Amino acid sequence: MSQGMALAEEILAALARRGCREAEVYLKRGRSRCVALGVAGVEVANCLEEGWAVRASDRRRSWFAAGSGPARPLGEWPAGDSPPLRLVDPQPVAPWTAPAELGAPLLGEGEALALLETIGRGIAAEVPGARLVAARLEDGASESDLASSRGVRAACRHRLAALRLEVVLPGGRGGIVADLGEREARRFRPQALSRRLVDRLLVARDGRPPAHDGGEIVLAPGLAARLVEATAPWLCGPDAEGALAPLRDGAGRIAAGCVTLTDDGRRPGGILAAAVDGEGSPTALVTLVEEGVFRQPLLAWWEARPPQRASGCVRRASFRDLPRRAPTHLVLEPNPRLTPGELVAGVERGFYLLDLEGAPVVDLAGDTLAVPVCGFALAGGRAAAPVRGAVLTGSARRLWAGAVAVARDLEWVLGDGAYGAPTVLLSGLEVRRAVP
Repeated sequence: MSQGMALAEEILAALARRGCREAEVYLKRGRSRCVALGVAGVEVANCLEEGWAVRASDRRRSWFAAGSGPARPLGEWPAGDSPPLRLVDPQPVAPWTAPAELGAPLLGEGEALALLETIGRGIAAEVPGARLVAARLEDGASESDLASSRGVRAACRHRLAALRLEVVLPGGRGGIVADLGEREARRFRPQALSRRLVDRLLVARDGRPPAHDGGEIVLAPGLAARLVEATAPWLCGPDAEGALAPLRDGAGRIAAGCVTLTDDGRRPGGILAAAVDGEGSPTALVTLVEEGVFRQPLLAWWEARPPQRASGCVRRASFRDLPRRAPTHLVLEPNPRLTPGELVAGVERGFYLLDLEGAPVVDLAGDTLAVPVCGFALAGGRAAAPVRGAVLTGSARRLWAGAVAVARDLEWVLGDGAYGAPTVLLSGLEVRRAVP
């Protein structure tokens, strides 16, 4: 038994003596290294963090407490002012091999600087006078122990690297900010990141509102992933099936046949992959939409009837937060047989949309879609002109029902969980000039 689990058991025993029939102890330890470039030069910070959380209940009331530093078995716990607590029962956890990257050392200062400087040189070489004015790379690792009075016992490890880049055109114009995530910092590809930022700078420098609004639309993977994130509420919770009913066509589809959406807490290569969720329940592959047909919603154990339908999708944003249902790796599944170049080459007239330029509005109830975007007009399968000051608009129901094809180039974005998508070809929507 690990030292952390032994401490959790000791706390549970102390809570039982106090009369707590339901109790859960969560202990977390983490370390991170942050390397930043900015006007002040290079800054490096190393951090060690330890925290704990306890939920407990007697017959009449329950309470939650959390704090930094080591937990104490005989802590001064709150009196409690919430309804009695019910915790999840333990379930068998299927075998799972943890990724080797979980044990990799944090990225060294020299490695981190080399990554950031390579990105900066790539930008300057493509757009003379453009600069990487700020960059921040945080590489972290954590481990946790969870024990409950119902017999749940779980230990988990995570790795996460977050990269923030800010670039500007000559004279400080056209600031572009990119926030990226990987499970481990060595997975970032500096040349590809430079190319992505160069495209955004060219659009910021030369882009104009769209001259036409017709044609097919290609979504870059990062933008498609953000739209998967925006539509995630449609697919979560016990009311999802009823809410999606108006979308169904005569064949029962709510999306095009090329659209399969899954959530998998142990997805190979997934940024947040783990054998168990935030309450120690087993994670698993859940197919939400299969070839356009809605199969099931994402459900926490307290929503599922029977409980075996639960998706293993309870998350803790940190040890200071209560567990809640949220996607883990919600993915628009790629098609391994189709390259993104093939999608673009087939567009005679339309748009290749790179990124968001504001918050997307995807309102299923009101059937409205308004997504501020930028990118390139396409003609004959080639980029014809940079476009900014534009809005992807139309029926919200047409967003995934209008998907024509998906490519194989899956990319991730971080939000309330991780969201993934490949390049997507759409029809039935329009790109219009944004209203000032």
